[in-house]
Amino acid sequence: MQQIKIFSPASVSNVCCGFDVLGFSIEGIGDELIISKSKFSGVKIKKVNGYDVPTDELKNTASIAGNALLDYLEIDLGFEIEIHKKIKPGSGIGSSASSAVGSVFGINKLLGEPMKLDDLIQFAMKGEFFSSKSAPADNVASALHGGLILVNNHEGFKVTKLPVPENLYAIVHHPLIEIKTSDSRNVLPEKISLDIASNQLASIGGFIHSLHTDDFNLMKASLKDFLVEEYRSNFIPCFKDIKTATLENGALCCSISGSGPSIFTLVNGYTKSVKIKSIIDKIYDKKQIEFNSYTTSLNARGVHEIQN
Repeated sequence: MQQIKIFSPASVSNVCCGFDVLGFSIEGIGDELIISKSKFSGVKIKKVNGYDVPTDELKNTASIAGNALLDYLEIDLGFEIEIHKKIKPGSGIGSSASSAVGSVFGINKLLGEPMKLDDLIQFAMKGEFFSSKSAPADNVASALHGGLILVNNHEGFKVTKLPVPENLYAIVHHPLIEIKTSDSRNVLPEKISLDIASNQLASIGGFIHSLHTDDFNLMKASLKDFLVEEYRSNFIPCFKDIKTATLENGALCCSISGSGPSIFTLVNGYTKSVKIKSIIDKIYDKKQIEFNSYTTSLNARGVHEIQN
């Protein structure tokens, strides 16, 4: 096989109580990559369509990740990547992770899959770290595996795929402004109190239990962010109004995806998700804020080959 076409999904990270460790992929939204074998050594960016990202292989997350994989395997081969960039950089829904994951997944396929899926995370993270200057793997793991994941960033990126109750949907809204991940991290406190740590730990434990038991009351009570939301919400237009309106109308939670500016709302039932989406749309429309929005199940597929 000389060429492969890849779809790599967008993703939500920092899912409320799961700062840096919980994420899920977004159905139908992602980058498309065409990866071809080349006579030159290393990974090069041939072309970028859509949103603007660097074509310099030293500054593009796809080529950085791909070259990290080749270096590890000690393989002197070449690949060219054409990126159809459909996730806006700085959107908070895993733009850099999508390209990095698509690159290592596709190159691994063209090489005959010498690496297992879980082992590709470490190489995709090379690109993610270059982009965000931090290295949590919740976006990368979500794009790679699909669905809802829990990742341990300190034990070799151990990923656990979590069960998802039927009829659990997410609505993602991306106001068309940019917040750099590095800037958003700078507003966070370096230390937290024991009370805050205890509340966050109890919440993530309760949330994971609710997934296994389909307990939506416990899920709603557990989907709270005690660590970062109060600091980052000031960057995001209408966040407090949207959160109040969605919770009053039956949403399980409303919080910030990644470092923002995208926000997400979890809802029990598709019909209710349509209603909640309409409420958020109207708030942004009233303020004349441009936005993109998506509705997704939490069982969305991860990175995969596009069959022609």
